[in-house]
Amino acid sequence: MKKNAFLVLFILLMASSVYSQNYGYGSRYSSGYRSGLYKVKIGFKFSPNITLNEVETSKDFRDLDASGINLKMSLGPIIDLYFAEKYAFSTGLWYTVKGESYSVGNNFYNNGLFVEYPLSTDERTGNKAAFNLQYLQVPVTLKIFSDGVFSDTPVYLQFGGIVDLKIAEKPIDKASNPLFQYSQRVGNQPSIFNMGDIGLLLGLGFEKRLGGSDDSFIFGIQYQRGLTEINNTKAYKDLVTKNGLILLDLGLKF
Repeated sequence: MKKNAFLVLFILLMASSVYSQNYGYGSRYSSGYRSGLYKVKIGFKFSPNITLNEVETSKDFRDLDASGINLKMSLGPIIDLYFAEKYAFSTGLWYTVKGESYSVGNNFYNNGLFVEYPLSTDERTGNKAAFNLQYLQVPVTLKIFSDGVFSDTPVYLQFGGIVDLKIAEKPIDKASNPLFQYSQRVGNQPSIFNMGDIGLLLGLGFEKRLGGSDDSFIFGIQYQRGLTEINNTKAYKDLVTKNGLILLDLGLKF
């Protein structure tokens, strides 16, 4: 998946170079860094986010369910590759934390693994399994700008896909985390979650020019929808989790 992410970035750069030979740029969008005949604008964003989970369970995991929403964060660079005055390929590399949590019924501890391997003296029963999942995200999107809504404040619509590569999986409160306890009793102790995800991205926002400079303040709302199940499909085939993400984008663009 990591190789695929770099391949996507390479294709975007090549496509932008080809398209830029056929389009000009208006003065309103002419600021930014240029490489060859196309324009590149970069920025940095910080985004508080809310993780929304959908869970389907059976067999050993039938007593698990989604547990509320989780407030986390995302941050990283933005790269907009303009191939026309008001159109840009938009990508970046974002460090994003997602919260995954499950409510757990008491019958969960009656399954065969806990009967064969009871809780140790360092463990206790729990009714919630929570995890922080850390990802590197590579968006592959198109941005369309309009300057007809607010003066000197382009509004943009962003849509496309996003590739997630998991870099860390951290259980919260290991001593009373039922799903982590279960994982310690599975042969070879496989990860509970897969190495990544592929999803859809939809965003809406505006870029407000700062004084007379070419710098802009970014404010936007973004929704990401995961398309694949994020649980390890070999050891946890009876636990299916998909997630969505709502983000408030705050940043600067140069």
